[in-house]
Amino acid sequence: MSHDAYKELAARYVSRVACSQPVFLDSDRMAFLDTTTGTAQASYVTLSTGAIAPITQYNERLISLLAASGRILFGMDLSGNERQQLYALDVPGAEPKRLTPDDGAFYEPGRLNAAGDAVVYRTNDRDEGSFDIVVQRLPGGDTETWLEDGGQVTALDLDGDHALVMARINNMNSDLLLVDRGGQVTNLTPHSGEQWVYDASFDRHANGVYLLSNLDREFVALLYLDLDAGTKRKVFDARLDVDRYAISPDGAWAAVATNEGGWHVPWLVPLAGGDPIRIEAPAGTLDRFSWSPDSSAVAFGMGTIERPAAIYLADLTGASRIVADGDVSDPPPTVPAEPITFTSFDGRTIHGFFLKPAGDGPFPALIEIHGGPEGQRQLDYYLCGDLMQSVISQGIAVLTLNVRGSTGYGKEYCHLDDKEKRLDSVADVAHAAAWLKARPDIIGDKLSVFGISYGGFMTLSSLTRYPELWAAGVEMVGMANLATFLERTGPWRRAHRESEYGELATQREMLESVSPLPLVEQISAPLMVFHGREDARVPLYESELIVNAVKERGYEVEFIVYDDEGHVFNKRPNLIDAFARINAFLTKHLGR
Repeated sequence: MSHDAYKELAARYVSRVACSQPVFLDSDRMAFLDTTTGTAQASYVTLSTGAIAPITQYNERLISLLAASGRILFGMDLSGNERQQLYALDVPGAEPKRLTPDDGAFYEPGRLNAAGDAVVYRTNDRDEGSFDIVVQRLPGGDTETWLEDGGQVTALDLDGDHALVMARINNMNSDLLLVDRGGQVTNLTPHSGEQWVYDASFDRHANGVYLLSNLDREFVALLYLDLDAGTKRKVFDARLDVDRYAISPDGAWAAVATNEGGWHVPWLVPLAGGDPIRIEAPAGTLDRFSWSPDSSAVAFGMGTIERPAAIYLADLTGASRIVADGDVSDPPPTVPAEPITFTSFDGRTIHGFFLKPAGDGPFPALIEIHGGPEGQRQLDYYLCGDLMQSVISQGIAVLTLNVRGSTGYGKEYCHLDDKEKRLDSVADVAHAAAWLKARPDIIGDKLSVFGISYGGFMTLSSLTRYPELWAAGVEMVGMANLATFLERTGPWRRAHRESEYGELATQREMLESVSPLPLVEQISAPLMVFHGREDARVPLYESELIVNAVKERGYEVEFIVYDDEGHVFNKRPNLIDAFARINAFLTKHLGR
């Protein structure tokens, strides 16, 4: 196939439209993000008619979308640099007003208050390496700093003169803070051991707080803190992680989504007591819940490995329907994912999904490793699902992994790759290759490995430490050397990355010893590397290191840099180009 033919193939998968992040404007209108134009923009649907109209039409992507009492707020970055600037408008069709002044700073919003006249956000515009918590009044735009020099803090919710803030202790340990307008800070979750606060919100009907936490438990539960009594109780605990939740405006219901090993199951939980009601939904990834103003229905975005996200609306019986779906009328072929497990070197059970082309095979195969490392490959089309499906259409099977260190399988599993144990997760990849080789429908000497971000680090590590396994490797925005990465990543990220990888000042030798760059001479497979010049997380320098080292040794490497992308590629023309290049590269080196 020619490059143009590969681009036509890629365009069929990339050009499918996703609808996500719903939020009610009023009882009959709901705003959401959609990718019709090629980057995420805001639109709204009128539920009584089904009519959809645009709110924004920028060339740059929207990252966040909020609404309360009809007012809309969104965050937009430039060329994927993740430095959101915030904009507000009162009604769809009005001209958005920019709220934030510094293009070089981050402004990451929590929630609007119920009246829609104030928003809480974190920003590093005062000090690049530390975040402040700021409340901005709307529509005038006056700002008040409620917490200065908070370090790694994240704004969550705002109610009157109080805000909820998550304060990171280290990468997998945090506290929930109550911050008031006068600057008083109260730690609501003092603890020993480890706790991660995933989200929190005020109870609008009582002096309490809902939060997602895994304190004193292996998995995340929905808890309630009674601030008057100083007590804590469990609201919903499914012995699986609760990944999402939202409380209905009348305080009667909690919508929750449990993580079933890589896909979400949504539930309605009656807060006065009674059995949870399962909401009708496909096996996929749910982005967030949004309740209607009268608490009679809840909306959510849900995508699967086979199709982009659509907006669902569920009533209190659990029955649901799609109310916004931008997918193409003639979608390309896709295949379902089969959950699998295999045993690694130490007897540990490792999780993943296997996707196989139609027919009996045997097929070459691609192993995909997610980023993070505290992440999870979930069943979602736009979390690499579109790329995997395009590769499968070329007769290449895909095994996507949740190696040790992934979230979704409990605290213990998540810590199995910390610091000196980093290479144990790379050994999991080698055992995944052995699992593939044992299958009669796989060509054992035609295996490739692929990953983005930390998955790129894992790809390079697999190529250098198990070179005999691979016929090709592709990585995007990965780290070649953990020590140089920590030296050059944003100062706002360094401390919490060190808690996972190791301290640069005291553990540099270990950081370099577990990195792929010192073993670059071991790479024998052709390599393709991608990076975005505006990457705020992993500097372009990391890709330049590995590419130059491979070139110096005379090995085959292709290097593609997109000037208008950051850590996550989001512009449709670039994605089409990248997918076309990857499919051509894999087809060349994995050909039957």
